[in-house]
Amino acid sequence: MKKIGCLLWLTLLLAGGCASPPFAPMPATPTRPLSAAELLENLWTGGERVWRIRQTVLFEIRGAKVPMSGFLRFDTGRREARLIGLNDLGVKLFDIAVTPQTHVEHYLFPELARTPGVSGAIAAAVRHVFLDPQPLVTDRLAIGATEYRLTRREKERVLLFVFGGPDAQLLEKQAQGDEEEWRVRYFDYQPAAETPAPGGILLEDARGGYRLTLWLEEARVTDE
Repeated sequence: MKKIGCLLWLTLLLAGGCASPPFAPMPATPTRPLSAAELLENLWTGGERVWRIRQTVLFEIRGAKVPMSGFLRFDTGRREARLIGLNDLGVKLFDIAVTPQTHVEHYLFPELARTPGVSGAIAAAVRHVFLDPQPLVTDRLAIGATEYRLTRREKERVLLFVFGGPDAQLLEKQAQGDEEEWRVRYFDYQPAAETPAPGGILLEDARGGYRLTLWLEEARVTDE
C-alpha cells in the first residue's frame, strides 16, 4: 500500500494544473528612516533561535501539483535546517539536513532516489527559503514610499531583499545571475507572536521551472 501511494505521488509529476498563490500581499505602509541594522533586527530568520515548523507544501512543476507535509527544525544561529517530508498518505519521502554550502541525505524514498539530483533540489529550496542568502548590514539600502530595499553583488549574482509592512518585515528576496534566477516571497506575518514568522511562503525558481508554496501551520521557537 505504501509503495502504491508513493508511486501515485510520483505520477502526479506528470499531470495536473497550476494555481495562483493563496496569500494576500502585505498592506502598503509608509516607510520610516530605518537603517539596514534596524531592518535586520526584525528578521525572523536571523538572530540566535531554533524554530520548529510544521508546514503543508505544494510543489508545482510543468503543470503538475504535488502536495506533501513537512517538519522542519531550523537553527538560525548555526545556519542549519533539517527537513522531513511526508506524502499525503503519511509515508516518509525524505529526511535531509541542509547548511548554506552542503546537505546530508539521511533518508530518501527508493522511488525518489532513482531521480538524479532530487536531494540536491530539495536542499536548494530549503536553502533559498530559510538559510542563504541573508541580508547584511553592509548591503546598499534604498528607501521608497512603502518598501525598504537592500541589495548587493555577490560573486556572479545580484541579491535583493525587500522589507515592508507595519513592522518592516522581510517580504521578498531574489537572486539573479548566470546560473540562477529565483525569488522567495513571505506573507501573512502573525503580529501577535513574540517572534513574528510568516504564515505563507512562495518560492519561484525560473531556471528550475518549479514553484513551491508553503503554509506554515505551526511555527514556534524552542530551546532545542
